[in-house]
Amino acid sequence: MSIRRIIFCFILLFCFTSTISGQGYNIGIRAGIGQNKFNGTLEEGESFGLTGGFHFGINFQWNFNDFIGVRSEVVYNQTGSSYTLDTDQGYYLFEPLRANNGNILVRDESLITLDHSNAYIQFPQTFHVSVVPDKFEVFGGGYVGFLVSPVATGSILFGGESAEKEHSFRQGLNFNYFSDDADKRFDTFNGPSPFNNIQIRANGVDVDLREFENSYDLFGFNIEESRFLSIDYGLIAGAAYYLNRGLYIMGRVEYGLRDITRNTVDYSFTQVNENQTPVFKDDNDRNFGIYVSLGFRF
Repeated sequence: MSIRRIIFCFILLFCFTSTISGQGYNIGIRAGIGQNKFNGTLEEGESFGLTGGFHFGINFQWNFNDFIGVRSEVVYNQTGSSYTLDTDQGYYLFEPLRANNGNILVRDESLITLDHSNAYIQFPQTFHVSVVPDKFEVFGGGYVGFLVSPVATGSILFGGESAEKEHSFRQGLNFNYFSDDADKRFDTFNGPSPFNNIQIRANGVDVDLREFENSYDLFGFNIEESRFLSIDYGLIAGAAYYLNRGLYIMGRVEYGLRDITRNTVDYSFTQVNENQTPVFKDDNDRNFGIYVSLGFRF
């Protein structure tokens, strides 16, 4: 089934169940916290880790009887992942102060830390079964999510802490994948940078280094697109325990089925072509999250 058909089915079912009225329905709210990470292919020295986030939303549940129901939700969900690269096979493409010198590629040890925080508006659709009516239920289904705020912060330590290497530096990373502008790359030669640049030497040549990198400039490459795709979808499974007829505690797991990164932007942090262009990968990076919510149904 195509992505468009999946999205259409979720939206259609959500709209249909939201228009039903009668004694067999509940309206509810829930909010909570989660632990999220990306699952994907990793190079040597790379790792993904869990990062915390929060979520809140409203829901509508149509109950066919005392045991079975279908729930539609609208949820703001903060996902993401921490990322670490610790390798002695790293690289950086330096931009010399004099443009006619050509860019300078230096290979050395590299330590990168990056914390991603991706916020989605999600439309979960789940099928609920009350194992013990008004006390304990299990559920499963799927979701479609629309990315609204992908950001990340971190740093690069290139060349280690040794003062003997002229090209060693520590650089901040401050990414907003939607608002960073590919056409405003803080060009050293065409205008002043909004950040404080520093001058160091690489292979005996004076080079200019920005205080911060944006999401289109990492490692000196000029990237034309945002790293993350706008739509995600996946599966849901979980259970809820009702403290009374209205108040409940819920645990759920979400597993993304779509590669959330663009292959045209997903390049290697340890490999580079001889002509100083990035080596692109065909990784399949997916969202994974574990969530705990406190909810109330009316």
